[in-house]
Amino acid sequence: MAQREIEHLIVDIDLVQPHEKNVRQGDIGAISESLKAHGQYRPIVVDRRTNRILAGNHTWRAAKALGWKEISAGYVETQDDDEALRILLADNRTTDLASYDESGLAELLKQLVASDEGLEGTLFNNEDLDQLLVDAEPLDFREFPIVDENIKTEHRCPKCNYEWSGKQK
Repeated sequence: MAQREIEHLIVDIDLVQPHEKNVRQGDIGAISESLKAHGQYRPIVVDRRTNRILAGNHTWRAAKALGWKEISAGYVETQDDDEALRILLADNRTTDLASYDESGLAELLKQLVASDEGLEGTLFNNEDLDQLLVDAEPLDFREFPIVDENIKTEHRCPKCNYEWSGKQK
């Protein structure tokens, strides 16, 4: 497919509408936090034929919740509703398929934690960083005991006191 022409505009927020078939569940609260901290740093994508949002439905909802009167929008021309749905679904799916370089992410977060503002505006918190650091710790297999097949293992049922051994024969 040929490259699309995208026209960027600041538009009245009520001129565009969320796509009624967008099945994505966005975190409006988190997006609102980001908009408050940084403003809108990428336009939503709108189908020029219908004025329906193809990408950025939840950004639009968060902006509306914050009382914004205008929003930055990029307009694309679609051939029909099927093509519009394909764009909407592809945009949602690409974020599902993304992942992090967790050690690189941990380094970036550690860098920001050391700054005056810390992790403010990143939507990450100190617990997220702590978990990344724990997950990144390599296991030291020397800390685990050697398996001894002759180890005696006794078991007792707490209800009936039946005893049995887990020792292999």
